Amino acid sequence: MRLPTTCAQEKQTFLPEHYVLGSIRVFYITEGKDSVPLDDVDQSGVPDRVEDIAKQVWAAHHLYCEVLKFPDPFKSERYQGVTCIQVSLRDLGGGNGLAFTSPQRARQIPEGKSTDRTIVMSVNCKLNPMKNITPAHETFHLVQYGATYFKNSWFLEGMARWSEHALAREAIGQVKYSPQGPWPQKPQHLRQLSKMSYDAEYVLWNPIAFRTDRDGLLSDKLLGERLTTLRYSDGTPVLRDRTLQGAEIMRDIVIELGKLDDVAFEELEYDRWSEMNQRADENNPYIYKAVMDVLRRRVPSVGPYETPPVKRSMVPNKTLSDAFQVASVWNGESKFKDFKLTVLERSSDRFKARFESNNWVREVSGTAVGDSVSWDAEAVRVVKGNAGGDNQGKIASDDKGIRIDFVWRNGNNQGTFTLRKQD
Repeated sequence: MRLPTTCAQEKQTFLPEHYVLGSIRVFYITEGKDSVPLDDVDQSGVPDRVEDIAKQVWAAHHLYCEVLKFPDPFKSERYQGVTCIQVSLRDLGGGNGLAFTSPQRARQIPEGKSTDRTIVMSVNCKLNPMKNITPAHETFHLVQYGATYFKNSWFLEGMARWSEHALAREAIGQVKYSPQGPWPQKPQHLRQLSKMSYDAEYVLWNPIAFRTDRDGLLSDKLLGERLTTLRYSDGTPVLRDRTLQGAEIMRDIVIELGKLDDVAFEELEYDRWSEMNQRADENNPYIYKAVMDVLRRRVPSVGPYETPPVKRSMVPNKTLSDAFQVASVWNGESKFKDFKLTVLERSSDRFKARFESNNWVREVSGTAVGDSVSWDAEAVRVVKGNAGGDNQGKIASDDKGIRIDFVWRNGNNQGTFTLRKQD
């Protein structure tokens, strides 16, 4: 069940090793800021932390998609040709994990093929999966991304928090709204819901799960031997809770959202699923309608809910993706202060930029989709120096402003750097 592998070349500071578990590929390093703890109780040659994170991601994907029949991102229209999940373990500062929406070319490994494509997540290299369920949470985000373009936080994070109960030992969690309703909820509740994020779990997703599924038992027969016997390095089961209330209705809601996003796209006159459109407030009625329509199939007393007429704002609110526009300048931080990226052109999801430092100058061509910015080395025109490697970045914000956190890969070398938008 386990297939540990390591790179054959001599170790360097940012030289990653890798571990493969089914369709899960985990990349890690053992030196420097991004290094993982080196404990290896089972003496497999792979750090326990790496194996344990791989096991949690594998278990989550297998449980959600094979056992509970949620839409598998590997089979989705959005991720055609994708065959694996690539997990990068690195220092994320105060964050625990990130799931990227854009598929990319998979990092080459001996067990893989040069044509492999992947969806990617990053997990904090210091995170202990026996105490933290973040890898499973990020895996569920990949399920959501593959099924629907909606990314409103009360859906994305609230339902992902519900999904954590599949592996964590805490049953359904808190329920802060009566499962008896009323459904749909009152207008003031809906206004509050649209502003929520993770806490939407307590006032929508958990109550619905409790209302429609009082048992939620995950039997040995349903789970199968591989899931029931999978253990962390300390011998404890990866699947710590044999109950998950509401799995069937949550699955059906996710499927319904894949239909309603087509309706929203047409009625809201989107030209593309930009990051702004994926998170727009105007999506909220469509998401809620999908939830109520599915709930009504199980609870006939659920009242009608129709999307109200919505007029798009003539001047949309700025989002993180709007920051990556023509003429924007991004400067490096920390030891990469000599890095500078200037966006020269942008058309839809494609862009060209000048990327330079004291030692090299490159003209890069890549994609900016949602909160992801990426380019491959083969799409670089070298002005000075060399082409560098493949780069995958995620746009984020903090109290200092807007930044892009990059992971770069060149052959067997890997590293990270951050670019900060210049005011």
